[in-house]
Amino acid sequence: MNKIITGAIAGAAGIALLLGGAGTFALWNANASSAASSVSSGTLSLSANNDGTWTDITNGRSATINPSTALMVPGNTYQFTQTLTVAATGNDLKANLTYASQSITGDAALLAATTKTLAVTSSSASVVASSTANTFVVSPSASTSTVKVVFTISLPASATTGQGGTLNIGALAFTLTQTTIGS
Repeated sequence: MNKIITGAIAGAAGIALLLGGAGTFALWNANASSAASSVSSGTLSLSANNDGTWTDITNGRSATINPSTALMVPGNTYQFTQTLTVAATGNDLKANLTYASQSITGDAALLAATTKTLAVTSSSASVVASSTANTFVVSPSASTSTVKVVFTISLPASATTGQGGTLNIGALAFTLTQTTIGS
């Protein structure tokens, strides 16, 4: 016989063995549905309340100021106080709250010369200082909690740079980022 025909016959016989004779092919099949429900994800959001105020706290003062007209000099300290609403649903939900440093822009020398700190408190959520500066771990106790943020900006008395500069703090932003369970 011709080699091509012999090869074709051998190939067809091999395929026939694979399809039917070289093992078992189960025709019976079964499945069942469980009574499990669905799984839903939680939520996390942050919104600023319209109650922010600026205060000059230099040397024990407590005077409300307008930061766009106040002229900071070495030794001055200003505070911004505002409440934020944390809306959170879900088991074991914790999040890091901090201010967004990139939201403060302006004169580079003045920006570098100032110190910026954040304090966070709440009567409706657990708040613990993180090991990262200006970051607080917030664990809401209800679906909506209120936190009070106090952002402080100081120009140290020893500052020698930043004279005549301007910082834009009008876009000061706070961020809330979920942390992993166990952290």
